Amino acid sequence: MRVLLFLGLSVALLYSMVFADHHEGEGKKSGDKDDHENKGDHHHHHHGHRHHGHRHHGRHHGRHHHGHHHRHHHRGNETLACHKLAISNSNFAFDLYRQVAADHPSENIVLSPVSISVALAFLSLGANGETHDQILKGIGFNTSETPKKDIHDGFHHLLEVFNDEDSEFQLDSGNGLFLSQKWKFLDAFLENAKNIYESEAFNVDFSNSEEAKKQINSYVEKETNGKIVDVLSSVDTDAAFVLVNFIYFRGQWENPFDGQFTQEGDFHVNKDKTVKVPFLSRTGYYKVASSDDATIVALPYKGNASALFILPNEGKLEEVEANWKGLVKKFKRSNSEDLVDLSIPKFDISGSFDLKELLPKFGIVDVFSDSADLSGITGAPDLKVSKAVHKAKINVDEKGTEAAGATVLEAVPMRLPLQITLNRPFLLSIYNHETRSILFMAKVVDPAK
Repeated sequence: MRVLLFLGLSVALLYSMVFADHHEGEGKKSGDKDDHENKGDHHHHHHGHRHHGHRHHGRHHGRHHHGHHHRHHHRGNETLACHKLAISNSNFAFDLYRQVAADHPSENIVLSPVSISVALAFLSLGANGETHDQILKGIGFNTSETPKKDIHDGFHHLLEVFNDEDSEFQLDSGNGLFLSQKWKFLDAFLENAKNIYESEAFNVDFSNSEEAKKQINSYVEKETNGKIVDVLSSVDTDAAFVLVNFIYFRGQWENPFDGQFTQEGDFHVNKDKTVKVPFLSRTGYYKVASSDDATIVALPYKGNASALFILPNEGKLEEVEANWKGLVKKFKRSNSEDLVDLSIPKFDISGSFDLKELLPKFGIVDVFSDSADLSGITGAPDLKVSKAVHKAKINVDEKGTEAAGATVLEAVPMRLPLQITLNRPFLLSIYNHETRSILFMAKVVDPAK
């Protein structure tokens, strides 16, 4: 039996996307599941989703039964629940990056650790026994110390905070569940999927693979604001379900770069290769830190998020990748702001990773084998994950991702600014301060690719 698990993640400033697929097949069960949440309708429901033109598809229609104001009344509790996840999610993020970097030493890397965590935690709702424990342990949770309910409550509140309409940036995340008409899904699984993981369900006729592929691709294109199209090239006719998880981040720099100062420059990919790319330039005050191995500078977005750029010193990229977590800790302890003459390349990069190869390195093994116990999804014991893919995309430009008035440094500095030019391979993370979540991690080796 196979499952297609498909994770979607997208960002605009980083308009990053990830998807993972699971194919399921063979032993089908008769009986359909009604569409219990229809995302296709375009109406603004009481959760009050943003007016940014993104995913006002009634995605959470009927989901937030407590209503927008009630949700904000409990915002403190939600944030606390998110913080309980923060250490586990952070450890998983850095471990995940290190493993991907080891497998892709000289390539651009883009991934969303929190999206992978959400999707796997969601999948664990339908897992039992060792399969269940492997998933949660693999993404950093000690199930003997952290009750399962606390883990799922934490992810639920994480999604609530992400989807806050009042934020100055757009951060949307959710899940879509495409169910085969040939299977009967357990009501408890569907209810938990809806109430905990912001998911909606759709019936799909996978035997008509072209139509099923079109339906899922259209959903992803709509949910990622048109950034990701034709994400699936094919759909297994025997699939039991497709799970789509996505996160979409779209932010404006707190201090946008003025386009008139953008000019082409050299980016040194390695000692033998140099490419010409546009560089954004701005002089302003930024939080910076330096170590023996790297220079770190934080660029805040409007709202409660920031981008952390880490520029390794010559020959220190591997050391910095291995110690990314330690450098970030050091940076957080530093409160020094400095006047910086900053130049960063414009780029639009993407990456794709096979989670079926990656996750077993984290002890998540059974879900891909005949030992899988996903009986909490359909009641049937013979489901397993056959395909799991993570795809991501990041875009950085002058404004962030939306038009914003350019600002110019008004004061004349009394001393020369610190020069920071990201003209060789560097690391980047996007961090949401409220939930203490790493939304995206990237290594930019060649911004021209």
